[in-house]
Order: sequence, then structure tokens, then C-alpha cells
Amino acid sequence: MRQAFLLAVVVLTAPLWLAVLFVMVLGRFVQVVALYAFVWFWWIGWGRRRVLFVYSDSPNWKEYVEANILPKLPANTVVLNWSNRARWPKFSLPVMLFGCFAGEREFNPIGLVFERFEVVERYRFWQPFRDAKHGHPEALRLVETQFLHHAAG
Repeated sequence: MRQAFLLAVVVLTAPLWLAVLFVMVLGRFVQVVALYAFVWFWWIGWGRRRVLFVYSDSPNWKEYVEANILPKLPANTVVLNWSNRARWPKFSLPVMLFGCFAGEREFNPIGLVFERFEVVERYRFWQPFRDAKHGHPEALRLVETQFLHHAAG
């Protein structure tokens, strides 16, 4: 009896939750398309690519990032410090790009490379830093090399 009731509720409310789901998916699609349009036609400017790098003041990577990664990034790179996110302007393009494209896992540190008419490339550093902390620096060297090579173009 209970299963029949739950099935009836799901079936009867299907138009409502399907409409909500459709609106959410459509909203996400519009958000992504609009952000790519801003990036491709405005934020990149006359260059071929633009880099957004986000990290934090974590003792696991702060010194390393500031000594080995940030100095090697192109001059027009935007750097955001996750530890200062309370002071980030809510409606700045880099903050919106980070919120949209970094994801909800292993998003700090992360390098995002945007190229004209290309899908954003994500370079996640969280797991490689964790591996390096446990004596396995190979993954960190690899992601760092790939990111810096792509960022420099």
C-alpha cells in the first residue's frame, strides 16, 4: 500500500518536478553559454588565451605556489586567493568563472585556461599536492608542467 502511494505521488507530481528540472538545466546551459561568450569576445581580448588561478593560504601549498607557479604565469593571469573569498566581488567575471567551471571537488588550487572558441581546461592541483605530501611528487610535477606549458602557450 505504501509503495503504491509513493508511486502515485511520484507520477502525479512528475510534471511539476520535471518542469523544475528542465528550468534548472536550461538555466545552467544559459549561464555556461553566456560566460563563454564573455570570455571569448571580451575577457580574452586580442590574445589567444587567458588564465585564472585559484589557491589558498594552506600550509600544504601556499609557499610552493607562490615560489614555483605564480611567477611563471602570464602577466594577464587573474589570481584569486580562496582564503580571501569573503572579500571577492560577487559579480566579477573571474569569480563567476571560478564558480561555474571549477566544480565542487578538488577546486583549490586550480588553474583554468581559457582559449578562444575552446572549452576551458582545468588543472586540479589538490590531489597532486596531497600525493606530494605523502612522498609522491610525480603527479604534482606533471600537472604543474602541463598547466604552465598550456598557460604560456
